[in-house]
Amino acid sequence: MKKTFTFLALIVAVMSLHAQFVDFGIEVWKATFAAADIDDDGDMDIILSGDPAKDGKPEIGAILINDGAGNFTAQEGDRVITAGRSGNIAFGDIDGDGDLDVIFAGWGLSNPIKAGIALNDGRGVFKLASTEDYPVLEANTIVSCGFADFNLDGLLDYYFFGNNKGNCVIYFQQPDGSFEASADALQTTARYSNDTLSVGDPIPYNFVEPEVSVIDFNNDGYPDMWINAADLNCKNEGEQTQRFSYLFANDGFGTLTQFAGAVVPFKKANGTSSWGDINGDGYLDMLLNGDGWLNSGENSDQVWRLFKNQGGSAIEEVWKNEIGRQASIGHGSLIVDWDNDGKLDIFGGGWSGRYNKQTTELYLGTDPANFTFTVSSTAFQGASEQALLPVDVNGDKRVDLLVSGFSGAPLNKRAAFLILNDSPNASVAPEAPTDLNAVYDANESMVTFTWKAPVRGVDNGITYNFSLKNKTTGKWLYNPMAIVGGEKNGWRKVAGQMGNVFTNKSFELYDLPAGEYEWTVQAINGAFFGGAFAAVKTFSIGESSTKEMYERDLRIFSREGKLIINGALTDGVVNVYGIGGNRIASTVLSNQPAVELT
Repeated sequence: MKKTFTFLALIVAVMSLHAQFVDFGIEVWKATFAAADIDDDGDMDIILSGDPAKDGKPEIGAILINDGAGNFTAQEGDRVITAGRSGNIAFGDIDGDGDLDVIFAGWGLSNPIKAGIALNDGRGVFKLASTEDYPVLEANTIVSCGFADFNLDGLLDYYFFGNNKGNCVIYFQQPDGSFEASADALQTTARYSNDTLSVGDPIPYNFVEPEVSVIDFNNDGYPDMWINAADLNCKNEGEQTQRFSYLFANDGFGTLTQFAGAVVPFKKANGTSSWGDINGDGYLDMLLNGDGWLNSGENSDQVWRLFKNQGGSAIEEVWKNEIGRQASIGHGSLIVDWDNDGKLDIFGGGWSGRYNKQTTELYLGTDPANFTFTVSSTAFQGASEQALLPVDVNGDKRVDLLVSGFSGAPLNKRAAFLILNDSPNASVAPEAPTDLNAVYDANESMVTFTWKAPVRGVDNGITYNFSLKNKTTGKWLYNPMAIVGGEKNGWRKVAGQMGNVFTNKSFELYDLPAGEYEWTVQAINGAFFGGAFAAVKTFSIGESSTKEMYERDLRIFSREGKLIINGALTDGVVNVYGIGGNRIASTVLSNQPAVELT
């Protein structure tokens, strides 16, 4: 039986220096949030899922529909997005139809397998996608998931990462809309034990509760991954389990390889890596927290560290503080411009050993160039086992803070609640980027997009959000999840996310099919508000020489570990793809009757 109910929120304000918060009245454990305009009515709705605090139920949560003023009503009907505890919920337009779909993963005590893709009907009602059309990792525990175009072909891919060997899988979208799974997209021949590097044959990863952040660490336009986990597959037989915190760099074809340059001295798990350009140098810096011990290099779960990105080649610790233990996976920290002064701030929390209670603390950025922060005098409702998400629930251009976790007084329970932002100044969205240009190289089957930063100076934390649509087919390739053009030009339909091309002002896509395209880009500020999109640009791609190859008399075969192409083709480009859809080799033919590709 369908039912609907409105949350009777308890608004609490204790003295003037205590931030107001709203209790949603849901007792939920280790929950995860996602917020977006799922029903396309111009305000932010919330999806919440976790494990219950009591009654032995397998999962608890809600899809909360916003009335535009920050009042929420639970969507009626059965929910299909049931991530469970310590999971992840993310938005993306996986089928290119223009609305916001969801990928989710997590686990619970009574039903450990909770993962899937939910398709939006355009009105905010979700249907669980068929696993024949959208495959799901078959694993006992899946905790991380997300969308990204890993091989830069303009088609959105997705990943599910879970426990045990072989369970870090990227699903590459094919031109016909199907998906091919690749467990080999995550690779290493380098292995670390207490930061001692050894090189040898690839070793399959054997993670427990991998927490994944997708970012572009070195600004080459390729989405990389940072992974925190417990690692059961250590270097030597019999060696104890150890923590694992490393960067995987993308080669642009969808293969991510463990990167030796960005090594942190203390590994973490059961925590979070959060990213933002703190000092405004155009590279994303990292805030890292989580459990130590287990050969991590640090016998503490309380210490949080901020690492400066040194031009995409290395990282350097620049700030640390004893804040608390999160004791959950992902979403437990936050880098955001909370007070709208153009400087990025830090939210942290958890169980504090210093104060012997649950905490939620705000560190205000004061000197970004030197990574200096001052703890805010405002007291916030504390939580441990927490998840945090910034979202403007009432449209006042100030991000509020969604929190779930075990909360101290006055709640003293597992809860989901909203901290209201009373900053005196509203966020000012950045201006539109300028000098947009797209260049198509037929020999490389590549389109290069470039733009410049807004003319007026931009604040720290600026990222860019790219929009690309195939006008010939009507399909979105890069749905910016924001409004392009019109009165609300630039208004973002998702909360708490950087732009989809991060800090880049140059971006490449390969092997786009013939057709007419329209594209544009917007700047996103440190509070995740979007500025206006630049005027839409167009370009066209004609029938390529790649298609002509299949119309000629060619013989393609393997011999002695090499691929031989022999026939009448005297000019053109040959690309070779793996089963996951990632390009593994490319060559230009020029008056050669035969070519060998290793």
